[in-house]
Amino acid sequence: MKLPVISILGKPNVGKSTLFNRLLGKRKSIVSPTKGVTRDRIYGTFNWLDKDYSLIDTGGYIPKSRDIIDRQVNFQAEIAKESSDLILFVVDSKDDLSASDRILSEIILKTNKPYIFVVNKVDKKAQEENCYHFFELGLSEPVYISAQEGRQVGLLLDLIHKKLLDKEINNLYNDNHISLAIIGMPNVGKSSLMNKILDEEKSIVTNIAGTTRDSVDSYVKYFGNNFRLIDTAGLRKKSKIDDALEFYSTVRTSRVIEECNIAAILIDAKKGFHAQDKNIINDIIDRGKGLILIVNKWDLIDKQNDTMNLYKEDIIYEYPNLQYFPILFMSVKHNLKVRKVLEVGMKVSQNLNKRIKTNELNNFLKKVINSYPPPSVKGKDINIKYMSQLKSNKPLFVFFTSYPELIPESYKRYLKNQIYENFDFEGVAIKLTFKRK
Repeated sequence: MKLPVISILGKPNVGKSTLFNRLLGKRKSIVSPTKGVTRDRIYGTFNWLDKDYSLIDTGGYIPKSRDIIDRQVNFQAEIAKESSDLILFVVDSKDDLSASDRILSEIILKTNKPYIFVVNKVDKKAQEENCYHFFELGLSEPVYISAQEGRQVGLLLDLIHKKLLDKEINNLYNDNHISLAIIGMPNVGKSSLMNKILDEEKSIVTNIAGTTRDSVDSYVKYFGNNFRLIDTAGLRKKSKIDDALEFYSTVRTSRVIEECNIAAILIDAKKGFHAQDKNIINDIIDRGKGLILIVNKWDLIDKQNDTMNLYKEDIIYEYPNLQYFPILFMSVKHNLKVRKVLEVGMKVSQNLNKRIKTNELNNFLKKVINSYPPPSVKGKDINIKYMSQLKSNKPLFVFFTSYPELIPESYKRYLKNQIYENFDFEGVAIKLTFKRK
């Protein structure tokens, strides 16, 4: 389901990243008094009154051109117009009105989208009287907050909830569709893969890295299963993102990962498995999405009988978590095993929705404990009494035990590995939780 998207706009150093971190309840953006220091990922999710929201901190882009203000404003305008369901326009209570404030306020009014005017760095109610000059902007009544101290942030959250309560947010995909995002570094063959599957030139394909700037949705039916395919902009290292459009594409790709069921990440067989690929995979797994790793351009590799197995072993050695995720080898250029991704996607989708009966799980638990009992920790015997699978949109298992806080990470890995091997959750990041009983 597509979450409502909230964008935080404002000139540098007004506290956008501080507010971002406050709303998310954790430090996700780097915060510094130096203007333009935000460099961390600017996308996150939070929950308020049992509703989930996506949040974008637009302070994460710092242009390299001399015309910094204009490019920053244009970037924020693009975010506001294209991505946002609600805009938080932030100013600093201690600042005078600036040209950037006036331009951004005009842009916000022209979008005709819901917004909340936020005056930040108001630590006490008495300070609100010093902020009347902001009424010149012609915006609605502001909410006065201190993101740093948390003052009136609860009120702001209530206003967000109220603004979006009646706004219809349509699903990007029907529940009957398997939503498959095609993700990877620039020029690994994402758009080419999409075109081969669809057998049409749906996406622009060139040999220039970063040609695809936005996500493109297409639909295909495969053996009775409806797929929504999403070709995304190439994710690249943040240091290589030097223009607003590339940065905007990265934001959109992060949103796609959040919204899809399964992410197929492509790597170049010649270039191998890079650190950035690991970061993307970590992001996918952390969000509990299905995952398929595709090694493309396999036709360019000099092969012997065991080349594929050795290549796979090298990947798993570098990233052991991938041992329970499908790894496909293909040549998109030569149409070699291209539609295999849909076949595997069907299986991964089934595994995402797989439910194991409680009695079956507990019979399994007895066997694995008998084979390898949990170790004693600090002189205390750990007794795991039973387990069950919780109702969730991803496989989540709860274990009831005497000392949940003492269970070693090694034993948790053992239990997880046993679940994978006994119940075939290939392609899915299963989660374990432990509760006292």
